[in-house]
Amino acid sequence: MHHQHLAGTCRRARTRSRLASCCTAVLAALVGLALLPAVPRPAGAAVSTAGKPPVFAYYYLWWSASHWKSALGPNYPTSASPLPLPATLDATGCGTRTRYVGNTLTDVPARIYSQDDPGFIEADVRQAAAAGLSGFAVNWIGTGSASQTYTSNPYSARLRVLVAAVHKVNAAGIPFKLWLSYKASANVLPASYISNDLGYFVRSYGTDPAFDRSRSPKVTVIWQGSRKYAASTLSSVGGPLRSKLRILGDETSWSADRARYLDGNAYYWSSQNPYSNPQSFQQLATLANAVRASGANPDRTAKVWVAPLAPGYNKQLAGGSACVPRKGGQTIKTLYTGNLATRPDAFGLISWNEITEGSYVDPMTRYGYQDLNALGSLIR
Repeated sequence: MHHQHLAGTCRRARTRSRLASCCTAVLAALVGLALLPAVPRPAGAAVSTAGKPPVFAYYYLWWSASHWKSALGPNYPTSASPLPLPATLDATGCGTRTRYVGNTLTDVPARIYSQDDPGFIEADVRQAAAAGLSGFAVNWIGTGSASQTYTSNPYSARLRVLVAAVHKVNAAGIPFKLWLSYKASANVLPASYISNDLGYFVRSYGTDPAFDRSRSPKVTVIWQGSRKYAASTLSSVGGPLRSKLRILGDETSWSADRARYLDGNAYYWSSQNPYSNPQSFQQLATLANAVRASGANPDRTAKVWVAPLAPGYNKQLAGGSACVPRKGGQTIKTLYTGNLATRPDAFGLISWNEITEGSYVDPMTRYGYQDLNALGSLIR
């Protein structure tokens, strides 16, 4: 790691061991020593993923200090050092029980952080690139206004910082790019809202080199929750934009009447369970085959299939009941191998930092680098 990045990385340390090693690293940098981090950092050379589908991790922009405190609840000791784990798991890796009334999380970083902290987002980019990821599918939503700017909401301000971070690492010779994951699933939005948001995005980033164009000259946008919208909405929103955006759906099934408005499918299946539902691999293969068989896009390109991939899932403290145990990194390996059989154009890794649903690979206290290292062993 370059010395100028050490301080920023220490500010964003997620694991206790990483926080301690950062202090050592700063000392070492001052006297010119070289240290080996837990996940190798890039030194300008491209990460080799030749012959393997690229992996884009869903990256969420909602982690402020107040969001952490809301998710952990009023009884969690956010000023404690070290921060205690907020929940316990049983021997199966599930059976979640909170240790603090009002808490919804199973894990915490070494310290409460905000993505607005200087250098934080750039450190995320560097860490993901070092692990072999091709990029982030950044989850974003605007205000729905035709006149919005990057100062209109925190998501837009953080998106701008993320884009600048990608410019910086690309200039250093590190390959890493972005897709857009448009946040339209939690709430069904009016068509005008989506059109105004995507219009702002195109004006601001439609030609920006931070966004991936390795397989299309158009920026890739995943319409999260597209399955909740009528085909007429897909048409009215997507029609004017498909010359500039490669719009992928988030569809659980695939039909000809909807396929004509989408350039492909990136089904967000965060809770895929290879143990209780081994048929899930065939279910995804059937979906992938339907996507490919639905004909070419208006620009004559083939439909795109992005397979889901997750390290595990646990939303038991946040209103859910499902849990997919991580099994020491075996789950992400099993899902990668099984879903690779669908011949994906790319993998959508769920996720970098969806901590509430327990599907994150960002190293924190409970699992450390376990799943990021497991993934790296598959995609390098």
